[in-house]
Amino acid sequence: MIYVFHATPKLQQKLQAVENERLLVSTVIKHIDSYYFATQVKHSELDIAFAASGGPSQWVNTDNMAVDCAPLPQRASQFGDVLVEKANGFVSLSTPAGFIPLVDIIEQLGSLHKKQLN
Repeated sequence: MIYVFHATPKLQQKLQAVENERLLVSTVIKHIDSYYFATQVKHSELDIAFAASGGPSQWVNTDNMAVDCAPLPQRASQFGDVLVEKANGFVSLSTPAGFIPLVDIIEQLGSLHKKQLN
């Protein structure tokens, strides 16, 4: 099971203006509260879950894809959205080059948060 979190439109605009991946990751972490739960995909692979929720993919043929998403997302997934692998808690940022692990982010009760250090 993979949870898909969409960036708000305002954050999507900010993400499109960043110059490199380092700035992209820092912007996402800084604005992690600007993500909302969009859907859960009944699959364990990020690229298939991203494509199943409407995201662009050059690696997955979506013509005959039959992967369940519930609820149906309000919009198709885009680069800059975040995916969470529920089995192990891994959080990843979707980019045109692939998925970037966000090791400082966790998912709790349907929301994304920065890890708190004790």
